[in-house]
Amino acid sequence: MTATQSEEATDQVPARRMPLPGDPEDALIDEVCRDLRLPAFRERLVELSTAARREQATYKQFLLDLLQVEIADRDVRRRQRLVRAARFPRPKRLEDFDYEKNPNVSPEVVADLKSPSWVQQGRRSS
Repeated sequence: MTATQSEEATDQVPARRMPLPGDPEDALIDEVCRDLRLPAFRERLVELSTAARREQATYKQFLLDLLQVEIADRDVRRRQRLVRAARFPRPKRLEDFDYEKNPNVSPEVVADLKSPSWVQQGRRSS
């Protein structure tokens, strides 16, 4: 497969998925990424390789880009996992605050606290 044919084939493939194995290297890369548990590397390989070809990036720069994508994806997944593991109570918003159940809290005080002006002015909340 020539470089032009390869680029045309990758243009037709969604950027988030590894293409169906067109040549043995694609299948091997896909398999190795699965074995090493590199999902972001695997998902973004086509997109980043096309960009690297277009920008005439060095092999080291291409590898660095792939590794940075994997690290960023792992960080996002780690944060999501930690939030799930923390089992925080459901999210609460000021817009959902029930003033009838809390008669000691006035809507004016909550509106004042929503604005950061009281912090910037250096005054205490009411």
